Amino acid sequence: MAVTPVAPKRPPTPSGGPPITTLATPPAWLPLSWLVFAAIGLIGFGTALAIAARSVTGTPGAPTAVATVHLGMLAFLSTAVLGASHQFGPVVAGRRLRSVTAGLLTMLLWVPASWLLPFAFATHRPVLLEAAGVTAFTAVCLAAWNLSGPLLRRGRGTPVLGLRLAICYLVLTAAFGVTYTFDMHHGYFLLLPRRVLAHAHLGLLGWIGLAYVAVAEKLWPMFLLAHRPSTTAGDWAVRLVAGGVPVVVIGLLIPSVPLTSIGAGIVVAGLVGHLVSLAGVIRHRRRRMELLHGFVLTSAVMLIVAVWAAAVAGMFDLSITLRTRAIETEVFALTMWLGLAVIGHLHKIVPFITWSRMRTAGHTKAPNGRPLLFAHLVNAPAARATYALSTLGATTGIVGMAGGHVVLVGVSGAALAAAGAVALSNLVSGPLRIIAIDRRRAVASEGEPTPTKPAPTPAPPVSVS
Repeated sequence: MAVTPVAPKRPPTPSGGPPITTLATPPAWLPLSWLVFAAIGLIGFGTALAIAARSVTGTPGAPTAVATVHLGMLAFLSTAVLGASHQFGPVVAGRRLRSVTAGLLTMLLWVPASWLLPFAFATHRPVLLEAAGVTAFTAVCLAAWNLSGPLLRRGRGTPVLGLRLAICYLVLTAAFGVTYTFDMHHGYFLLLPRRVLAHAHLGLLGWIGLAYVAVAEKLWPMFLLAHRPSTTAGDWAVRLVAGGVPVVVIGLLIPSVPLTSIGAGIVVAGLVGHLVSLAGVIRHRRRRMELLHGFVLTSAVMLIVAVWAAAVAGMFDLSITLRTRAIETEVFALTMWLGLAVIGHLHKIVPFITWSRMRTAGHTKAPNGRPLLFAHLVNAPAARATYALSTLGATTGIVGMAGGHVVLVGVSGAALAAAGAVALSNLVSGPLRIIAIDRRRAVASEGEPTPTKPAPTPAPPVSVS
């Protein structure tokens, strides 16, 4: 008689929901390593912004300003989204990465390149710039091939479709970027005066923005246990953002104001759908709001500011100085829309991944002796401090960019760097603390004497008269 193999049981979530791990889940160290480097990238971005505040507000085309922007886009945002994609794609699609080794190699290529590129911009070293650009492009192509395994699976819904399209835009952004690195030395793009702006919007909206809009359609309902009657707004958000971005980029490159306006209108319609989807999730939630949603709602405010700044820059007759400030404000607000969302979700995703790994390793008890939960892996006051610092950095940065205030932009950079440092310390120290407590418990239990059976009480003597 044939015996049907039974899949091994996987641990449920602490809330009794669906299992955290699936057979397609990559090893925990892979996405966690990416996310650690992303937190370090946030520290670097904030530090660079504080140092280069004067050039960022005065001459945005200066090498230090360009280096600062690339540090934020590459070492922070792109590193975080690539790391999350290596976890999210296989889990949601239910299919493994093509190669875990390729995921590691991608990280080993990407992380140094994401720091070398800004350094080469700041120091004006064309040869190093070209080498870093080629390395980053190679890493992107490797990531696209690796993620194509799960993301090409059909019928997995809008989140997988959106992430699939976002990876395509990542390849286009990287191809644009590596060409631009050679342009710094040879001058291929001299006839395209808005090439930098087009490149920035392709990366911010087509790659990172679309990835977030798509992934949010899975994460928001999951974290709030929201059962919406319809997902139409989120579905349209992904399709409109994906369809509008190339129109915006081509309109900027030509340049053509009508074409740029049409593309911008399509993208804005998609972003409105994104916000409507968020409102629907909140309305139909079955869990109370928590700190994550403070990050998400503040992030949504930054998105509204970005749309407003873009409208001001495109619709009004402004001086060169005011138009430059409006564009800077738009780009920074888009960065903070995505940055705050990334920081907030890290405080859920990292414990989400770590909890299952720790349970597998035998760490099942919290410091109070009760079963280990997600909340035991994150220090709540430190998480609130991260929210306060990142919100301060976003707000002061936007006001500083809009008004040309160097001091406020410097404060923004310092606050963002501090937020990255607190978040990194918090998310790393939580699991290490649980492991240390378990080790002390094991040592204490080994040192306790083994209980022995008490000797029987002797019977009283019997006298014989």
